[in-house]
Amino acid sequence: MIENETQTIRISLALVQVDGPPLDSGSWRLSDPFRIGRAASNELELPDPGVSRRHASVERANDGWIVRDCGSRQGIELNGLALAESATARLRAGDILRVGPWQFRIDALADEHGGPGSANAPTRISVVRAVGNLAEQRLELLLQYAGDIAAARDEAALAEILAEHALLGSGYARATVLWRREGDIIVCCQRPALSPRSQWQFNAALVASAGNGDLARLESDTPPSGGQASLQRKPRRAMCVPIMLDGRAEAFLYLDSERTSARRHADAPTFCHALARLAALALSNLHRLEREREHAAFTADLERARDVQKRLLPAAADVLGAVRYALHLHPGRVVGGDVVDVFEIDGGRVVAALGDVSGAGLGAGLVMASVQSFLRAGFAHDGDPVRVVSQLNAHLCAQTGDGRFVTLWLGVFEPSGAGCHFVDAGHGHALRIAAGSVRPLSPRGCIPLGIDAQAQFVAEPLLLGRGEIVLLYSDGVVEQRGADGAPWGTEGLSHSLASAAAPADAVALAWKALGEHAGVAPEDDATMLALAVC
Repeated sequence: MIENETQTIRISLALVQVDGPPLDSGSWRLSDPFRIGRAASNELELPDPGVSRRHASVERANDGWIVRDCGSRQGIELNGLALAESATARLRAGDILRVGPWQFRIDALADEHGGPGSANAPTRISVVRAVGNLAEQRLELLLQYAGDIAAARDEAALAEILAEHALLGSGYARATVLWRREGDIIVCCQRPALSPRSQWQFNAALVASAGNGDLARLESDTPPSGGQASLQRKPRRAMCVPIMLDGRAEAFLYLDSERTSARRHADAPTFCHALARLAALALSNLHRLEREREHAAFTADLERARDVQKRLLPAAADVLGAVRYALHLHPGRVVGGDVVDVFEIDGGRVVAALGDVSGAGLGAGLVMASVQSFLRAGFAHDGDPVRVVSQLNAHLCAQTGDGRFVTLWLGVFEPSGAGCHFVDAGHGHALRIAAGSVRPLSPRGCIPLGIDAQAQFVAEPLLLGRGEIVLLYSDGVVEQRGADGAPWGTEGLSHSLASAAAPADAVALAWKALGEHAGVAPEDDATMLALAVC
């Protein structure tokens, strides 16, 4: 070992390899820092599964050099002694540094500005083969790769891990991962990384061949047929491995070299095919996780929409003006498309509405909220149900535009309690209950809203005696099927209402009987609104 304390010149160091697998370069003059590891971003890349991505670092410290373990899994040795994890040790010329299967000797070099007596000796590294057979190395590499891709959080990380391990085990000079995006092939990552001035070259025919689901190889001295054309004719060795999902090539592992490499192994296709199969499983898992995240976000949005919809509903039972009412709304799809509202307007009159928006899901729920808001705003300026319904119809015809329509029963009850005038726009679901008798309320009716902007609507009278109840309901109530597959129907609903003496009784009796018929909650939106004059 050379002692440096008495030297008057500043000393630089070089690594000279004395053992280990073959590498592309012969030697390294140490920079500050000089990083060593499996990742391509290190100053010294050591392609071995036993080497961590960032394994060690050599750095200047107090006019000398130290080596630092960067939290590696298998550690490093200096002169036969293992360093503790994340520990540092001083380096001197003549020391032997072991990293994985490689051994390096530390040589002294005088700095360029060291003055007289300095030397600029070239640095080089001698390389020998790794210990252990190829099959064992490949198995260890595959196991490590499987663990790494299982921890990948996104497609970009998965691509980097795939490219890195393909380089380690295939012997090719470059590894590129391609994604298929809406019919185009895009580069996700390449190892080693391209310089800013470089342009990636590829063989389009090779990628197209792999797109059929089979691994494709090319060995020729012709320039690439796709990508950027090469000005020089260089021998090219390339291989493209498809990453298949559901019978379709969703991505590709593209490997190539511009010269024959001594490290390129004959079984590289088999190894890279295994990498691609594992990548496909990891990619499928990432897609599944993404779908789960999207579903969770969508469900959260629906729950928020449902909360908003609940806030729009009136109280479940109340007395407004001369009207006593009770209602029940069950949204079969989390967000309901049924419209139900009861509110007072000027002059002590009470407006009652029940309707059904065609379609399902969030879109129907948004239309439902729009209809309810429009009705309240309309009656704030105009107490005529015909004019309000006509304006709502024109609004829906102009705004929906997707074939969606709304059926609606809308009544305005007078403060005297004598009865009401109502408009039935294609709804038709109403029963009249009096003294144990239940019969349909048969209106003249009009077409649903949102179909014809020029449609005409009429108001019809409804006189209710003391103790009489009008029950309005959506089609989800009578269409609910029982265990035998038969719908409940108007007959089942009418039978359940015979003993109803008040609006709350009518809703409670009907809902209980519906549950007994179906055995489960309705799959469709189911809404009931019972009204009586005080």
